[in-house]
Amino acid sequence: MTTTLHLPMKPSKRSRAGPEAKLVFSPLAWLKLQYLCHAGPTEVAAFGLSHPADPLYLDDVLVVKQRANPVFVAIDDDAVADLFDRMLDAGIPPVRFARIWLHTHPGASVDPSGTDEATFARVFGGCDWAVMAILGRTGRVSARMNFRAGPGGSLELAAAVDWAAWPRDAEWLEAERPTWERDYALVAVEPLFELLRPLESTVFSGEPHDDFGW
Repeated sequence: MTTTLHLPMKPSKRSRAGPEAKLVFSPLAWLKLQYLCHAGPTEVAAFGLSHPADPLYLDDVLVVKQRANPVFVAIDDDAVADLFDRMLDAGIPPVRFARIWLHTHPGASVDPSGTDEATFARVFGGCDWAVMAILGRTGRVSARMNFRAGPGGSLELAAAVDWAAWPRDAEWLEAERPTWERDYALVAVEPLFELLRPLESTVFSGEPHDDFGW
């Protein structure tokens, strides 16, 4: 896993222009998620690392140990606990790294499955707000924010890439690329016969983590 901490500047204002609510990716975060989507035949799950000045601007994509095949992905609970330890030791609060759940679909569809919806509600339902975003092989993204304020509700988000920041980020591409390969190596591809095992289609293999409700 790599934690991108080399982006101290505020997100480009152009990335959030207009009245439509957006989930905005830095160029490197977007390219990394695309790499994970196309690196193999499976789904891949990750957490979005938000910019300190903007909770819906993603500086990085954080990958932890997981099992996956084309229709499910299960994150290792101990790996999630280790991620929390590393982030908190670095002074990064959960609101920056445990509110945006990203995963890829190895086909064109970006519609959440029933399992996706159940996992989002079970794991992130105790958060004041959380986002589920899905990237498909065609580059389309679906994103939705659920929130608990007032009566609660949800908000569909558009997805955008802050390409205005590309001149700033481009110099880091060569250094970041090997870390994407190491992160993808954390994904253990399940044999196809595992698809027959019921109740395994969960993104988080254990009980909800209290940490997500911080």
